[in-house]
Amino acid sequence: MATTAVSAPLAAGQRRGRASSLRPHLPAYLMCAPTVLMFLVFMAFPIVFVLYTSLLNWDGITSIFDARWVGFDNYQTLVRDATWWTAVRNTVLYAVLKLAIELPIALLIALILGAKLRGATVFRTIGFLPVVTSIAVVSLAFTFFFSPLGGAFNTLLINLGAIDAPIAFLGERRYAFWTVTGVAVWHDLGINMVFFLAALQTVSRDLYEAADLDGATAWSKFREITLPAIRPMTAVIVMLSLAGSLKVFDHFAVMTGGGPGFSTTTMVLYMFRYTSFGGGGLAGTQTIPNIGYGSTVAIGLGLIVFAAVLLQQWIARWQEGR
Repeated sequence: MATTAVSAPLAAGQRRGRASSLRPHLPAYLMCAPTVLMFLVFMAFPIVFVLYTSLLNWDGITSIFDARWVGFDNYQTLVRDATWWTAVRNTVLYAVLKLAIELPIALLIALILGAKLRGATVFRTIGFLPVVTSIAVVSLAFTFFFSPLGGAFNTLLINLGAIDAPIAFLGERRYAFWTVTGVAVWHDLGINMVFFLAALQTVSRDLYEAADLDGATAWSKFREITLPAIRPMTAVIVMLSLAGSLKVFDHFAVMTGGGPGFSTTTMVLYMFRYTSFGGGGLAGTQTIPNIGYGSTVAIGLGLIVFAAVLLQQWIARWQEGR
């Protein structure tokens, strides 16, 4: 009895102590609550839901409780799906081209605009203008621009004598992928230019002045001062560009729809085919969605993006440690 009488006040005191220790932090918890709630609703729950539906044979129309459990059958099908691997190849090639072409050009333009060029503000605005323009609008405009039926580009080439007959740049396998990639590079060039401009502003002018006194060339200053100084920001730019490129959808969806055939199908577009139009895709005959297999494609996409970002970060850390 005496032990119980003593332990009850101690327990009550501990509860009051915990409550009093939490009270000063209560405003911070309340301010964090909306963010945590939105993360759970819009991030955590969808991820768990997609993981669950990837184990089902479900069309998304009937009740999910009536869906048939298939376990890992969808994943086995994905591994053997030749069209999926075509989409992976297209997406990876697109991402590599974006990194190899777009980022060096963006850095070059940033260097030029950052060198006290007259009218630099105007050129910055012009360079950034495509970024704030809707991707769907830009893609649709270029669809007409490259059209073989009176398109401006074909008309120009014919007038210059470069070609004898119009070319379906978006309708032939050997041209479609490269045409869309070129449009995407042009559209996204401005945002990376702005990122590099911001990175260049962090380089100390004193370093350049000291290099000038030592008689350093422009290439030496770029290699020994500029590149090392902007390397951390460059790693971030590469990561953002890589992740965004692997999730490309809009340009290919509007300009080619993934065709001709599946020659321009990307991973996200392939997922969209199953979750919205069924396995037949945009140009197929099947119109019943397959949410289960589409969710499996989404998981495969997420794993590839995650692996690519980890690889990029490992390479960045390895370069810093050299």
